[in-house]
Amino acid sequence: MALTPTFPGDVDDAGKLTLAKTARRDLARYVKTLTGKRVRVTVTEEKAKRSDPANRWHWGVAIPLIANELGYDRHEHELVHYALVAKWGGTTFDPKLGVEVPNKRSSQLTPAEFSDLMEWEVRFAATDLGIVIPLPGEVA
Repeated sequence: MALTPTFPGDVDDAGKLTLAKTARRDLARYVKTLTGKRVRVTVTEEKAKRSDPANRWHWGVAIPLIANELGYDRHEHELVHYALVAKWGGTTFDPKLGVEVPNKRSSQLTPAEFSDLMEWEVRFAATDLGIVIPLPGEVA
C-alpha cells in the first residue's frame, strides 16, 4: 500500500487555503510525478495529535515499568503497549480472523483519549500490579 503524502495548510476567515512555502514546493514536486494521470484531491481538517511529552512518558516511563513488572523484556514493550490499549479501550471479535482486535489503535486516539489512557495506566499499575508510576510532571 502506497503512502499518500500530506501538505499542511490553513484556511482563513475568507475561505482561502494557504500552504507554507515548503508545503507548496513539496506539493508541486509531488504533482509533477503524476503527469498524465487522473487524480483526486481531498482536503480534510487536521486533527490534534497527542503531544511528544505524553508519547515519551507513555513509551519511556509507563510501558517499561508495567512491562518489567509483568516479566517482559525491553524487546516486548510493543506487545505490552498493544495489550494495554486493548485492555483500556476494549476489543471486538473479528469473525474473519477469529480473534479479538482492539477497538482503536493508539494512533487513532484523540489527545483527550490518550490522556485518559495514561491516567488509566497509572490506576491499573497501582491497583492491579501494586506499582507506582510517576506522573508526567514527576519525571525528568
